[in-house]
Amino acid sequence: MAIVKAKKVEVEIQKQTIAEADCKYMVLLKYEPEDYISTEVLSVVLTNEKPIVRQTIDKGDKIVDGNGN
Repeated sequence: MAIVKAKKVEVEIQKQTIAEADCKYMVLLKYEPEDYISTEVLSVVLTNEKPIVRQTIDKGDKIVDGNGN
């Protein structure tokens, strides 16, 4: 597993609607490095299952749901 410290991070979930697509969803993880202006693709994941988007908050002694649930 790579650990990358970035200036900006973007997660893109793209639903594939064309019949020839290998999978129903493509998930891209992109980032901008701290040292220079560039957009780098860290990973691409293909899946037929709808991706789960989850946000959490580290409180120091516990991890809690970041969506207010």
